[in-house]
Amino acid sequence: MATEILLNDGGAPARILPFKANGAITGGEVVEIELSGTAGDVRQAAADSVVTCGVSLTDAADNGPANIITGHGVLLNIYATGAVAVGDLGIVNADGVLDFTGTAATVAAAGTDVAIALETQASGLGLVKCMWLR
Repeated sequence: MATEILLNDGGAPARILPFKANGAITGGEVVEIELSGTAGDVRQAAADSVVTCGVSLTDAADNGPANIITGHGVLLNIYATGAVAVGDLGIVNADGVLDFTGTAATVAAAGTDVAIALETQASGLGLVKCMWLR
């Protein structure tokens, strides 16, 4: 059974935008705009990315269509790693997934937080219900 990535658009702030993938992307991963080479395409977000544009709605093959969800306040299932507690702020790690290991003050001061956790995860890698902040 597939897991839904888009949970609630919160009164229609969500936008699903078409892009071209620069590399393979898994549904639920955070993506960023490619700024060099194939500028304007999206790719899996790099660690602490400041050019994140949303979350991949579905899997995308390299050079294939990529459907990206964006919109402040949208509820999404996003891949996260490690222990997660409700209210934690997430930043992007090197794998295009969220990392909730920093303290809220540290993450907010860095200005790289992209989501807030709305459920817990004990450990490992999994889809976590989050509110997208960008």
